[in-house]
Parts: sequence; C-alpha cells; structure tokens
Amino acid sequence: MKILIVDSSAWIPDRIASLLTETEKENTLYKALTYKEAISLFHEAKPAVVILDKSLPDNGSISLLKDIKSAKKETMVIVLSLRIDQNTEQQCKLAGADFFLDKYNEFEKIPPIIDSIESEINAQNEIRKTSK
Repeated sequence: MKILIVDSSAWIPDRIASLLTETEKENTLYKALTYKEAISLFHEAKPAVVILDKSLPDNGSISLLKDIKSAKKETMVIVLSLRIDQNTEQQCKLAGADFFLDKYNEFEKIPPIIDSIESEINAQNEIRKTSK
C-alpha cells in the first residue's frame, strides 16, 4: 500500500517508517517535509494513506488536508498533533481527517490503523470484483 508521510521534522517520518517496516505488510513509503512537496507527491504517487503533521508552517496542514480530500476523498488521512484538545481535533475532522493522534504518545496505534485501512481496501476490491 502507498503511504505518504508529511512532517516538518526529519525524525518523525523516519520513526513512522521504522514502525511500518516492522510489520509484515509491504508498504511503499513517500516522505515530504513541506506542503509543496506533499501535494506534488500526493498527485504523483496517489497514496491510499497520508500521515500528516498538524504543525506544518502557515497552517499548511489544514490546507493540505482539504486539498487531499477534495482531490481524492477516499484517501485516508491520519493527523498527528502535538496539541491534543477538542478544538484542534474538531478542526481536523471538519477538514476531513479520518484519524487524529497524539504525535508523541500514540505512535503504536499507526500500524494497526494502517492494517485496518488495508483490510478495508482489500474487502472493497473483492466486492467490486464479485459484482462485475
């Protein structure tokens, strides 16, 4: 499965990549540090999942989230945030976030979420095959 990791720090994408490579699933990972890199990679790679840092400069994360969802609404977006409060979570969910996680304390949730997304995609593909 194709996964785009967008984070303004260098070590967070590496940590997420490390977590995802520990699973037995084959994933193709793309990394971007900025909105501009991310939107370009998104249109080029067409990932099924985007893991997005809420703290991109100039509130770029919300703009990117909206752009992703308007381009391909079925793309699943996991937002990672330092600021965990109801207003921040609501802002992200209204912009289209499918999941909202604490950037530093909920990393372990990422692989199971990715697995569940992949299972859902596989099930939908099977339904499409049998309905043809």
